[in-house]
Amino acid sequence: MAGRNLILIGVVLCLGFTVGCRSKSELHLSTVNVSASTVYCLFDPSCTVTTTNTHTASIPMQVGGTAFIESRTFAGKPGTPAAGLYGYEYRVNLEKAMETTVDVEEVGKVNYMPCLRSIVFDFGPIVDTLDYNGDKKTGELIYVVTSGGPGKIGLGPVERFHGRLTFNFDSPVCVGSSDRQGDSTFFFGLVSAQSPRSVDATIMETGGLGSASPKMKKNIKYHVEVPAPQTGTASASDSPGSL
Repeated sequence: MAGRNLILIGVVLCLGFTVGCRSKSELHLSTVNVSASTVYCLFDPSCTVTTTNTHTASIPMQVGGTAFIESRTFAGKPGTPAAGLYGYEYRVNLEKAMETTVDVEEVGKVNYMPCLRSIVFDFGPIVDTLDYNGDKKTGELIYVVTSGGPGKIGLGPVERFHGRLTFNFDSPVCVGSSDRQGDSTFFFGLVSAQSPRSVDATIMETGGLGSASPKMKKNIKYHVEVPAPQTGTASASDSPGSL
């Protein structure tokens, strides 16, 4: 009986103190806003980087113009803090996407001006040993290039569950209209010890028309290919500096 009581107490404490019992596959990940030069100095003494791969994937939205996600990877040069590591950056770009007119059953023709709220994909262990913003501290897992690069929308909460990351934008990323340009995010990045591969990413729309009409899909999502680290060995996730 005493043993059962101890087990029950342990369960209650775990429920009451969720943070202490949460596995590292269920973390809210830390982000930091940075300037482009501060980050790129970690990879190259010239404080600029040469991309090893640049990829533009079309987002198949029902809009005028073009909607796409930009991604790029680069490697740390010998002698730099990021030597032997790989940088991965992503940016959602709807600057040239425009609203369109669609037929909605039981509603008729309406202007469709969709917005995006998040992107989800598998990434794997993230290096946390670099000082992205020059404050002499490490531990940040994700950086957002808010100075010295394109874009205007940053990241909100970023969550991870068993290696799958959900990047929520801090405001909706919307297509343009006749009197305004569409939105785009800043480049946001992570670092890994593993070289790139291609993975499927899911981009989620906000409620939009789906919340206004029962005839529309409620959760509209799009699939695109983006680069992410290769699956490492069993010991990679336990190596120093990876989370």
